[in-house]
Amino acid sequence: MGRWQPLRGDLPAEVVRLVRELRRYVDRCEMNTMTVAAKTGYSRSSWLRYLNGRRLPPWAAVAGLGRLAQADVESLRVLWESAAHAWTGERPADDTDPSPAPMRPAGVVPDPDPPDAVPTGPLPAEDRPSSRGFRVPHAGVLAAVAACSLLAALLLARPWDSWTSGTEAGRVPDGAPSGALAWPWPLHSAADGATAGCRAAGCRGLDPYRERCDRDSVVVHRLRAYGRVLTLQYSPACRASWAEVDTAAATAGLRIATTGGDQQTATGGGAYTSMVASGPDAARATVVVHGRQLGVAQYDSWIDAVSGSA
Repeated sequence: MGRWQPLRGDLPAEVVRLVRELRRYVDRCEMNTMTVAAKTGYSRSSWLRYLNGRRLPPWAAVAGLGRLAQADVESLRVLWESAAHAWTGERPADDTDPSPAPMRPAGVVPDPDPPDAVPTGPLPAEDRPSSRGFRVPHAGVLAAVAACSLLAALLLARPWDSWTSGTEAGRVPDGAPSGALAWPWPLHSAADGATAGCRAAGCRGLDPYRERCDRDSVVVHRLRAYGRVLTLQYSPACRASWAEVDTAAATAGLRIATTGGDQQTATGGGAYTSMVASGPDAARATVVVHGRQLGVAQYDSWIDAVSGSA
């Protein structure tokens, strides 16, 4: 939390609680504001204002970050509504419009500094997420349309099959995990979750990469120690979890276990385990490095001495 600026002392307590919760989500997922902007469709400058308490984020932005962190949406909604009420003095409406008007605490005079001033009209273009998750300036719309038309013409003139006839076709990229598909890689879309090879109990003991569960995977928790990174991964589409370690050399006992007693262990020196049919709240990952056991769960991490080690 050391990277965050102190919040203003005049912010309502409800707003402070919301901002601190959003900061925890960013820290838990180990993202920066550029990544958050790319994944939620709200600009980096907007997120800097939201996370520093200069502007109350719209519900669409809060919900987008909550999905990335696998947060409880009902609790998050209550937290946001409480903050919005304290910010405006009125009960917030359900913001189905992706670009609601900005709000500020009652009785607070706007900052005279233009970059942080709170406007009274509609949000600027940078605060409005586009339907595709990125912003296209009005002046660039025609250029974008022209570029798409040119790309379509190229595709018609040179079919995809002719592109895969070179030396790269059918080659698995260097450093790819076991089970990675050969080039050309299929384009990802919103339908990727539906193409997952397994779901819930059907994923138990299966490879997350071969079953395409990695496509929507999220980092539940991560621990860096002894030159290694232990990660607990979860796929919402597959509803399954697994453990990963980077780098796998000189490690032992990489394992994922659930509170229900299910567990999967990687082979000696393996980089990841098979999957368990569990959500992130009921799974934990462990690995042994230099006589120490590293462990992570949804809200915890630890390092313990291994019994009998030097």
